[in-house]
Amino acid sequence: MALVNQAKREINAKIVFFGPGLAGKGTTLRHIFNKLKPEFRGAMKVMNVQDARMLFFDFTPPGDGNVEGFKVRFHLYTVSGSNVDPAAWKMVLKGVDGVVFVADSAPKQLDENRAALENLASFLKGYGQGLATVPAVLQLNKSDLPDAVAQAELDRVLNPSRLPSFTTNSKGGEGVLQPLMTVVKGVLAGLRSKGAEGVASGEGLQHMVETPPAPSAPVPPAAPVPEPAARVPAAPAAPAASEEPFTLELAGAPRAAGGDVICVPLTIRSGARTKSVVLTLSLAVEEG
Repeated sequence: MALVNQAKREINAKIVFFGPGLAGKGTTLRHIFNKLKPEFRGAMKVMNVQDARMLFFDFTPPGDGNVEGFKVRFHLYTVSGSNVDPAAWKMVLKGVDGVVFVADSAPKQLDENRAALENLASFLKGYGQGLATVPAVLQLNKSDLPDAVAQAELDRVLNPSRLPSFTTNSKGGEGVLQPLMTVVKGVLAGLRSKGAEGVASGEGLQHMVETPPAPSAPVPPAAPVPEPAARVPAAPAAPAASEEPFTLELAGAPRAAGGDVICVPLTIRSGARTKSVVLTLSLAVEEG
């Protein structure tokens, strides 16, 4: 779900590149990064997640990429690796606003593509979403292979919902912008249909909307307390209850916050008590 930053007049939306291992998700993201002009994008960042690598960066589309005067910033995520832990995908997909499914056009990868689509549907369902409710496209990657499965056949096998599909070659970077821009248009259309007020007041979003802190009001001086006629000894204080041990849990997907900064939502638990906090980290930028 998109997040509203009232202080910066910004709406932050998340797009995830999902697909089977080694389909070209990370390569696609790097080519998109290199194709966008530096003035429209932030830095590419990398985090180790279990035995895989999470890649992400943010960008603002040129032209009319705003909603009621709010600039829309898109945060692109993927998890790269041959065998990504489902927990990593669930973390990244939380709050997603659009999906690019990167399929491998090699004939031997058809079963892997099907399994990945089933996993995507299951993960989205866990958040009350689906490919029918989230803007999504199919990126049929490695279409340059000599034995690549034809687009019509891949659509027949993988695309019964008739999502927009595109053939790409992420190794050379051909065609990688079209799937992304189609999802961007879909996300913008959805945001504009709600309006900035609707996005900010969406269920489960209000507590995440960033607003400038209100100035604190001066505290009036306390009225003098009259001295009692007789002092009564105070009852002994009850012994303090033993402290419950504290635990720290990841509460959602990390989000880029501009520059080299990433915000990680956490939940602190002590017995039946919980408190939500946001950990702000400064990350190193991977060159090349």
